[in-house]
Amino acid sequence: MTPVQVLYLGRTALPLERLLSATGADGPLVSVSAVPTVDAAISRLASLRADCLVWDIDCEANPAIERLFSLAPGLSVVVLEPRSTPECLEIYAPSVTRADEESLVEAVRSVGPSTGGNPPSPPEVVLSLLDRSADRIARIDRDGTYRSVSDGLAAELDGSSAALVGTSIADASLGDPEALAEHGRRAIESGTIQRDADDDYRYVFVPIGDEQFQLVVQDPEPADARRVEPANEFIETVLNRLTDIFFVFDLQGRFLHWNDRLTEVTGYSDEEIAAMTPMDFFVQEDYERVDSAISEIVESGDATETVRIRTRGGKLLPYEFTGSMVTREDGSPRYICGVARDVSQRRHSERALRERQQALSNLIRNLPGVVYRYRNEAGFPVEFMSEGCTTLIGYPRERLESGEVSWANDVIHPEDRDDVRRSVREALEESEQYQTTYRIRTPDGEVRWIWEQGRGVEHPDGSVEFLDGYLTEITDIVEIEEELRREKAFTESALDAQPDLFYVFAPDGEMLRWNDRFNEATGYTDEKIRSMHPIDFVGSADVPRILDAIDRVTTDHETGSIEATLVNKDGDRVPYEFTGSLIEDIGESIYDTREHDAYICGTGRDISQRITAERELEAAIEELERSNAELERFAYVASHDLKEPLRMIRSYLDLIRRRYEGELDDDADEFITYAVDGAERMRKMIDDLLTYSRIGTDDITAQRVDPNAVLDRVLDSLGLVIEEADAEITVEALPTVEGDAQQLGQLFQNLVSNAIAYSGDSRPEIHVSASEHDDGWQFSVSDNGVGIDPEQVDEVFEIFSSGAVSQSTGIGLAICKKIVRRHGGEIWVESEPGVGSTFHFTIPESKPMISDQAPETSDL
Repeated sequence: MTPVQVLYLGRTALPLERLLSATGADGPLVSVSAVPTVDAAISRLASLRADCLVWDIDCEANPAIERLFSLAPGLSVVVLEPRSTPECLEIYAPSVTRADEESLVEAVRSVGPSTGGNPPSPPEVVLSLLDRSADRIARIDRDGTYRSVSDGLAAELDGSSAALVGTSIADASLGDPEALAEHGRRAIESGTIQRDADDDYRYVFVPIGDEQFQLVVQDPEPADARRVEPANEFIETVLNRLTDIFFVFDLQGRFLHWNDRLTEVTGYSDEEIAAMTPMDFFVQEDYERVDSAISEIVESGDATETVRIRTRGGKLLPYEFTGSMVTREDGSPRYICGVARDVSQRRHSERALRERQQALSNLIRNLPGVVYRYRNEAGFPVEFMSEGCTTLIGYPRERLESGEVSWANDVIHPEDRDDVRRSVREALEESEQYQTTYRIRTPDGEVRWIWEQGRGVEHPDGSVEFLDGYLTEITDIVEIEEELRREKAFTESALDAQPDLFYVFAPDGEMLRWNDRFNEATGYTDEKIRSMHPIDFVGSADVPRILDAIDRVTTDHETGSIEATLVNKDGDRVPYEFTGSLIEDIGESIYDTREHDAYICGTGRDISQRITAERELEAAIEELERSNAELERFAYVASHDLKEPLRMIRSYLDLIRRRYEGELDDDADEFITYAVDGAERMRKMIDDLLTYSRIGTDDITAQRVDPNAVLDRVLDSLGLVIEEADAEITVEALPTVEGDAQQLGQLFQNLVSNAIAYSGDSRPEIHVSASEHDDGWQFSVSDNGVGIDPEQVDEVFEIFSSGAVSQSTGIGLAICKKIVRRHGGEIWVESEPGVGSTFHFTIPESKPMISDQAPETSDL
């Protein structure tokens, strides 16, 4: 299979790769030569046969293009999308095909390989003009051997057709054999018809393929066959002034007359035209149409056809030819005359129109909506609707355009039809564009929202004949807007139902929005509030602070609150707490900001009850503090004053025991012992009460305290107790904390003493440790004592809770709790009966001492 010879003019790799990878599986092979410029293509064509030129460059005009097509006048062109088609290609190329990268190989193969680089011989119908006037025809090889001979020519050569086939023209011919063979080879090589004549005959040589030519022998030119001249000078002048080409040729294809316009357009001289035939002005691709037109003229008398004229330089010009047959008096054909009109501009306009129509079609096809034309009649009959209508409304466009489905009566929702008609009618009456939003119903009953825009198209008589426009679906937008409306209505209702005031105002004080509660609290109507400034609603004493707060919010973007007195329309004064925040306007604000870039949004809360409650609380605290102080003084005085009578009781009991011990009975001695022990326990309880009360009244001295040194002093003071109990006490390194050294010493002493006291029958083992806590330190004192019943864990820190040890006063752990709380910490215990207990307490680093705050409530 002969490959298609392709000359690729471009610099893009992908199209070239597609051509190079093309095989012969689905078509002819493709052989590719690539050049980057027109000049390079001209150089390559000097030594290359090409069937097709792939155009992949941007070039509007180039004088070298004429030279390129003069070297290859039959070269077909494939323009690769999206390259524009240069006008020069339309002029010079015999055929132009457009293709994208996907269809490139198919377009190139459709061109097909040429026959040896020369244009194919004219088809047999081209010879009809020659054959009508002569029956002396032969088909001859390049080397001069007869392949077929007509009976007429055989008779002239005094032989038979069968006998002449296979012989050489050198053995039998009507003219000079060498001249005949030379003209025949010239016709084959050039691919064009050649002519020759001698005194006896005229010879026409028509190329047939690469190796044969057809010889047509005609009689000498008759006397009346000379060039037809116009009847007078006037007609000659008129013909030469025509902008169209005028021509006359006989049935043998000889030009009898032509005007100057033919020489101007083609570039051939009169002498050259006289030796040419009409087919010499055309390219092979147009032969069939030329043959058809000539046959139509011969059969019917006239014909019109548009073909391209090839000029002397190879330029192709589109012309519309109109020819008519001129007959003799007996009605036999004599010659053909006609005119040819340049239609380049018309074809350019037609092409531009096609391109615009294609662009418009592409635009309409790619629009997200539908383009339409209605007739301005009842029901809006659809004249045209673009392809997207099926997707949009569910009906095929054919049913709409045929009238089977009515736009107004079938598609538009029944509840919206009157509104749509009214909107369109009002716009047409004002000669304005209409815009409308309405619902449609699809064939399956689905409801969709449509936005439509259009304008009337007037008839020449001034009436509106059509409605042209565009429509698109906005169901999603409508649903979103409806949701926003619901949310806004919900927000408005929620704001209006708020017990607090809600307001929005501009930094300059313009009131923009408020809720119903604002009207109720102030007593003003919406119209009055809209004309007021925020400071108009507060007492005069609060105005400077309100203005200062607005300025801080606006300038520094602070968000805060301020207390001020609201003064209503009747002059009533109510304390309120107002808040405000600056909100930037993003262009789609919920509230009408009236072109403000920012606005202040806030609330106002009636604090009358809060102020009353705060005042009552302050009074209660004062009373509690007074009562607490009195209780603490009472506890101190009572415990201090009780010590003297108790000392006297103890002294007399000791005196009685020394003086009368052994002189009374055993019961009396036992009673005296009980009384002495009771007095001792009372003394200890009074001492503990004094200690407990002093913790609440003595000022705490906060300083950096080393618990290690504090614990050492405590253990020294408890040395005798520790020795008697044979207690083992271990201490980890303890961190330095902020606190009161004396009270921390009391804390450790109570916990260690408590651990020894509750050790039971086991040898006391006590361990003191510390670990880092959330914002300070957690201390732990562990023992192996009797433990605490789970039901009593929450009670051990209450005053007078002594547990199972009768000797305890029940105040020691209450003192620990009070010390820890005054240091801002917490104390708790973890215990298991029979295993032991661990007391934990925390000392924060940053929390201030309780003594720096309001006095705590007494535990008494």
